[in-house]
Amino acid sequence: MANQQSKAEIIKFATQLCLACSVLVSTAAVVLRPLQDANVENEKKINILRAAGIAEAGKKLSSSEINSRYQQIIPVVVNFETGDLNQDLDPEKYDMYEAAASAEGVALKNDPAGIKRQAKNGTAYILLEGEKVKKIVLPVQGYGLWSTMYGFTSLDMEKENPTIGALTFYAQSETAGLGAEVANPKWQVKWAGINPYNDKGEPQISVVKNKTNANEIDSIAGATLTSKGVQNLMNYWLSNNGYKKFIENVKSGKISVKDMQSKKGSV
Repeated sequence: MANQQSKAEIIKFATQLCLACSVLVSTAAVVLRPLQDANVENEKKINILRAAGIAEAGKKLSSSEINSRYQQIIPVVVNFETGDLNQDLDPEKYDMYEAAASAEGVALKNDPAGIKRQAKNGTAYILLEGEKVKKIVLPVQGYGLWSTMYGFTSLDMEKENPTIGALTFYAQSETAGLGAEVANPKWQVKWAGINPYNDKGEPQISVVKNKTNANEIDSIAGATLTSKGVQNLMNYWLSNNGYKKFIENVKSGKISVKDMQSKKGSV
């Protein structure tokens, strides 16, 4: 009888302890969620700033510094089919990756970047200099060896033929010391000045072992498939399937600075 009572007390204590731990974990998750969301948002913003050239890679910024510099950025939503601005969506709230997974998303038949589904609209981020577009920052996404890599690239629009300004990755699970080098600023800095298009206006970036041309970038040693994945995702998002029509509309003046500024003022 005493044995049974002892077992019952142990079970009761264990149950109470489990309940207490569950309450603590749930409470912590609720309390910390706003902080986690803020950290995710700051990570996104600082990568946009780095791609735009107004934040240094590896240098930490406070939340206030990030938000202050981000004021220079004009976020917009772009319709991939036409390359025009989508005035009906709020660029600060719209998530192109969530939209791709929703009913809005379209399953891809030709999918060199390995993204499987794509939304009808995408976000872009504009850096002005006076009344001219200095840089366009674009989200990029694609599969490497083990993971989907998420980042931002930028185009220097001050040149007659836009060149790559920067490339950053903020989420990836490639092999440490090999493919994970996509997140290394020492490799990312090599992208500056790369010519993304050939004479026909087609994306032509090549990630190769030994760079010899203006459209080539040195691959990561020992990470052939990750390097190929970066090549594929860059060429995809800079093509007509991605942002090329939008880039051309900005370059030609079809989308004006005033159009983009009015969008920022409306959200």
